[in-house]
Amino acid sequence: MRKKGDLKDLKGHHDVSGFVFTNIGVLYSVLLAFTVVNVQQRFDKIGETIRIEAAYLSELYRDAAVFEKQDEKTIQLAIIAYCKSIIQVEWAVLSKGKPHPTTTKFLNDVWHSYYNIELNSSKQEIFYAESIRKLNDSISARISRLLGGEESLGNEMWTMLILGGMLIVAFLSMFTFDKIGGLHLLLACLLAAAIAFPLFLIYSLDTAFSGSLSFEPEALTEVLESFKQPI
Repeated sequence: MRKKGDLKDLKGHHDVSGFVFTNIGVLYSVLLAFTVVNVQQRFDKIGETIRIEAAYLSELYRDAAVFEKQDEKTIQLAIIAYCKSIIQVEWAVLSKGKPHPTTTKFLNDVWHSYYNIELNSSKQEIFYAESIRKLNDSISARISRLLGGEESLGNEMWTMLILGGMLIVAFLSMFTFDKIGGLHLLLACLLAAAIAFPLFLIYSLDTAFSGSLSFEPEALTEVLESFKQPI
């Protein structure tokens, strides 16, 4: 277009082109900002869910000390095995948003460790009820973690973001500069970079368990290490 069209004709339409370019730019900026905020909030929520899940497992391990020695040992060993399975097995497939059957088995073992507990005091009864509540809450956190790995913007949203960015950069061809041909290329590169950086950030935040900013099981690893400390 730039080679075949009449540059004088393009200059004559700069006012209209500038108005359209400004409005398109504002709309795209709003869309881009909204998307960044959206994926950032979802990313932060996933991180908080992981920390909550780790905290519940830590509390369950410590609370088991109230029960009889054999029950305490059974519960704690089941929780340790479950934590290790999350870190070593399930974490690698979180981006698929599906529970790993091996980890689910270890979670069931934790449940079973509570089934045959003998309660010999009101204190144990209170801790037992509280432990069941925490176990249910930890499972809810696990489900949220799994769903967080499956959620994404979707192809439709990415199509809008990428095509919108390309449209804005291509719109620069409607503007001309006298004697400074390199300036047009420089502005196009700067604009493309200004759009590409937020898009890269969105992609990194949108892939919470597979992107460059993906979560690591640090909270669960720290909890597992804390189990080695005496109660």
